[in-house]
This record gives sequence, structure tokens and C-alpha cells, in this order.
Amino acid sequence: MEIIIYIFVSIAIISLQAITPFVIRKSECFGVNVGERANRNAELTQLKKQYVGQVILWTVLVAIIGIALIQGFHWSENIQAGIFIISMFGQLIVSFIIYYRFHHTTLQWKREKIESGEISTNSIIMVDTSFHRRKMVISYTWFVVPLLIFIITLAITAVFYPFAPEEFPVHFDMNGVVTDTVQKSVRAALLLPMLQLGMIALFIFINFVIARSKQTVENENPADSLKRNMLFRQISSKAMLIMCVILVIDFLVMQAVILLSLSPEIMMITMSISIILILLGTVLLAVKVGQGGSRLKFANEPDNVNKPIRDDDAFWKAGVIYFNRNDPALFVEKRFGIGWTINTARPVAWLTFVFIIAAIVFISILF
Repeated sequence: MEIIIYIFVSIAIISLQAITPFVIRKSECFGVNVGERANRNAELTQLKKQYVGQVILWTVLVAIIGIALIQGFHWSENIQAGIFIISMFGQLIVSFIIYYRFHHTTLQWKREKIESGEISTNSIIMVDTSFHRRKMVISYTWFVVPLLIFIITLAITAVFYPFAPEEFPVHFDMNGVVTDTVQKSVRAALLLPMLQLGMIALFIFINFVIARSKQTVENENPADSLKRNMLFRQISSKAMLIMCVILVIDFLVMQAVILLSLSPEIMMITMSISIILILLGTVLLAVKVGQGGSRLKFANEPDNVNKPIRDDDAFWKAGVIYFNRNDPALFVEKRFGIGWTINTARPVAWLTFVFIIAAIVFISILF
């Protein structure tokens, strides 16, 4: 079972890393803003193909090594779990190392094109002052749905707690076999409902980030750029709500299994289905929508006129870390990948993540 889960998660990670150059904004290439017109250049297209080949080759190699080690340590679940996690991080690290090499190559390519006059740049930032007044995310009222599931979980806990076994299972192996338990207590019984509540709060915050993050308008095609960005936020907001509901249902099933002494297989099946749905949904969002709505189809395409592009590469460290003291925005779209990141120059942005981590630690300690 653990090998099947490992292989599935590895395939998802490798696939997402490999397709990233093709699902980010059409004006960006390996974390560098080159403009939509220049991004169609045959040299950059070739770089993307080389990146895909190298990522697949080296991350598959890491995955195979992980499979061999997991099989070799079949007698120790803890070691297998450690190998699983290390291998996942290993795949991501290898992908980043490959990405960084192509990022550096693309930066050099852009400098040469600027010097030759094939690409022109400016520091003008286009802004739609009415952008954030438009409805771009779902209403927060929709989060009543996961809150109702939370209330149902609390109700089940209150009704069945007196009849629950004296020991609660808190850890299962990949086959659903209980490997660790804790003594029955109100605190132990409330752990999963509190995690549900924390999960709901986190997704409400994500919805806020999607709504309030910095707008990105491309100089070459501003009208379409804004339209794509709004649709991207609307779709992402709905996707986050669906993910929130799936995860909260997962916790509900876990709580029922613990309190009612149901078969752990029910929980394992539910978790497996949830993981598959979330991973497939993530891939589908990347392929069909793309970062900033880059994969959405519109009639208008950028012409072949060499228009100046926004040159803000200096604020993107390695093309992935945004650091701009002059930008009041706390959250911005990623340049390489799907989703949002923080403006690391703003202390408030850091504090929000510190608060989230502190809340998770607090719940874990308290319950």
C-alpha cells in the first residue's frame, strides 16, 4: 500500500514540476519576465523542452531510489515514513536545482536580447484602479458548508464520546493497522474538530489572499491580462472551497472511525480518494487554467509589435522570492508555479505566516 501511495504522489509531483514552464504566465519564462512575444521564441521553447526532459530524468531517478529504500526497510514503518518524506523533498530540491540553471540561462538570454534591441523594457506598472472593487472570489458565506460539517463532527463527538473505547488510535501504518494509541479524554476527542476549525480558518484566509493579492497587468495585452487574472481568481477561489470541504470531510470520517471503532480501512479509503481528488484537481487547474489564467483561451493574442515589457526581475530573487520594499502589496502571484507568495520585504506578510504556524502548534499542544 505504501509503495502505491508513494508512486502516485511521486507521479503527481514530477508531473507538476515538468509542466510548470507551460502553465505559468505567457510573459514569463523560468521566473524571468520576457514578454509574450519573446516567449514564443524558438530558443526559449527549446529550453523548456530541455527542462522537461531533465526534470523527468533526475526526479524519476530519485523516486526509484526511494522505492528501493522503502522496500529495503519494509520491517520499520518509521524508517519508511522518513524515506517517503525525504524522497518527496529530494524530488522538489532536484527540480529546483534544474530550474535555477535554466533561470540563469534565461536571464542571460534576456540581457543579450535587450542589448541587441530585440526586447525593450520600461519601469511602468499598469494598474486598473477599479480592479479590487470587482467580485473576484466566492462569498465567505460559502464557508458555512465546511462549518456545518464541523458542527456535525462536534455533535458526533458529544453523542458518542461516552461509548467510545478507552484508548483512541492516533497513528496508523499504510495498511490501516493501529500502531499507537492515547488514553481516552475530552482533549483527545476534540483534537480533530479543532483541526477542522483551524483548516476552515486557513482556507478563509487563503480566500482573502486571492481577493487582495496584487494585480498583474501585462503591458503587451492589458485588457486580456486583466480578464484572465479575474477568471483565475474566481476559479481558484472555488477550487479552494472544494478542497476545504474535502479535507474537513476527511476529519469527520477519522473522528467517526475513532469514536465508533469502525474499520480503519474506511478512513484509509477516504483519505486515498481525497488525495487523488486534490492532486488531480491541482493538475487540472494548472493545465486548464494556468497561472494567472494563462491557459484560458481568448480571441485576442499579442501582435508582433515589439512593445516595452515591465522589467522588475531585480525584485525576484532566483525568480521565486519576491522582495520589494517599495511595493505595499503583501501577496503577489508566483512567477514559477501556480498560486501566490508573499512580499518578503513586508514584515506583516511574515507575521501572518508566523501566526498560522503558531496557531497550528497551539492546537497540537492544547489538544
